[in-house]
Amino acid sequence: MKRISKTLRIACLTLLVASPAIATTARAHFPWLASDDYGHAVMWFGESPEDRTYPMPVKVQAISLQSGNEEPAVKMAAVETDKLVGIQSDAAIAANRELAGSVTYGLYHGMKLTYHVEHLPQRNCGDWPTTPRDAAAMQTVITPIEGGGIKVAVLRDGKPVGDTEVKLFCEAGHEEAAKRTDAAGMVEFAADVLESGLNALMVGVRDGEAKGTLDGEPYASSTDYLTSTFFIGGEAALQHAEENKTSDQAIEVDPNSRASVGPAGLPDLPEELTSFGAAIAGDTLFVYGGHTGNAHSYSIDEQSDRFWSLDLKKGGSEWEKSLGGPSLQGLALVPYGNKVVRIGGFTAMNAAGEESNLQSQTSVAIYDPANGVWSELAALPEPRSSLDAAVLGDHVYVFGGWKLAGDSDESTWHQTAWRLDLSQPVAWEPIAAPSWERRAISVAAHDGRLYVIGGMLPAGKTTTEVAVYDPVANSWSSGPAIPGPKMSGFGTSSYAAGGKLYVSAMDGFVHQLADNDQSWNTISKIEPARFFHRMLPLGDDKLLIIGGANMEVGKFTEILAVKIGK
Repeated sequence: MKRISKTLRIACLTLLVASPAIATTARAHFPWLASDDYGHAVMWFGESPEDRTYPMPVKVQAISLQSGNEEPAVKMAAVETDKLVGIQSDAAIAANRELAGSVTYGLYHGMKLTYHVEHLPQRNCGDWPTTPRDAAAMQTVITPIEGGGIKVAVLRDGKPVGDTEVKLFCEAGHEEAAKRTDAAGMVEFAADVLESGLNALMVGVRDGEAKGTLDGEPYASSTDYLTSTFFIGGEAALQHAEENKTSDQAIEVDPNSRASVGPAGLPDLPEELTSFGAAIAGDTLFVYGGHTGNAHSYSIDEQSDRFWSLDLKKGGSEWEKSLGGPSLQGLALVPYGNKVVRIGGFTAMNAAGEESNLQSQTSVAIYDPANGVWSELAALPEPRSSLDAAVLGDHVYVFGGWKLAGDSDESTWHQTAWRLDLSQPVAWEPIAAPSWERRAISVAAHDGRLYVIGGMLPAGKTTTEVAVYDPVANSWSSGPAIPGPKMSGFGTSSYAAGGKLYVSAMDGFVHQLADNDQSWNTISKIEPARFFHRMLPLGDDKLLIIGGANMEVGKFTEILAVKIGK
């Protein structure tokens, strides 16, 4: 998932607003608040938006952030990676509201210092709020103007802050422009000094007349700093909006569908997992590996090497830990008779806080529950993770994925496809190469063919497209795209049951391939929605929904069941 943030990352601008009474110090540090590509709030403490790894003071970490006057504070947690040191929300923030907060840092040479932060997560500037927030000590109101520029109102206690310098910086810390607010507290920047992506305002106001005490200590003045971030449209921003926009025709569950979603009556997963492998072989549900840490954070301690099993014949009363193996995520686990086959994935070689060292693997192994032993099979011809696989007859087919080789900037997207005869697994055999490169896909075998659903493309775009491989003809064709915005095709799970093909999408909808293979029927919706989960059939009329995460809620351990009505 970290790769999404890298691929979709877009340019950032910083507007620095300094009161005439405040000397701007090159080495000063300020809090900056933004949101990542999954909608999580992220906050850091640095000289500029580029400086995201400076230690954040404990007092600043204690800031209370809210997305509405009557909403509870957003839950934030400390994060420390090679890219970000600061705090991050456990779940995605509301995409239609301004996020804001304040914290008093303390006394600095007899001056009370307070920080204020704001963030507008809207990707469309037309959705920005147009009125000031209630009871906000410091804030800005930012409005788009004709020609692509912006107008900024700087307010303190509801009153305009005039004659205040406004500096424009890019994310790398270079000053792009500088202006002063007028008597109405307004300043404008034309489109030619703005860039597409995230922008930020910083406002500093000093009150030399403020006097009082803080924690029993007197102060003779006060200074307030405000940083406010927002998005300006451009190619990358438009791409994000396109991938996440709501279809003109809203997705609706087929009123004739008798499918329902509810608790599966099975014990919860023993740990929170995303990007793991899962399969039902015989009467046993198996789960291997997965990511256990926060989004975008990868380390040895945040990957699982555990192999769990649940005996469904006994009513699934208790999970058992079986013989594990290497720590892996982004792998495939498929059933073959009563056995399961583990394929690929990547391993984090770095400790928490160290530079990422992610290594895709070639390892393929089969587990026999009769003796509780893993046996190595022929290795993949190339390291591969973020892939998926499915079994048809005696052959297992592998599609999609990429090779990670250390530094997060190093990756090779695969356009090859392979199959292995599990009845005599001597070597992998190449099959017709697809015309696309994708990862974060799902693969299912249905009606003698292999369906590759959704995923992410090398340019960072997501897709709902479906590719179909015919092993008899050794050829590819296009299937019907799953309903919904392109982002709904990211991190799906698919499987066939009872002669029907199903896919569980990121937006929560469960779709069934129509009998004519030309369209999808939406039969149910999972609430909350999940992605990077696994959907597995329990008989012909029940689908288990296991693990995964939701941007707003976080990860899940409860197992749900989609009961398919007849």
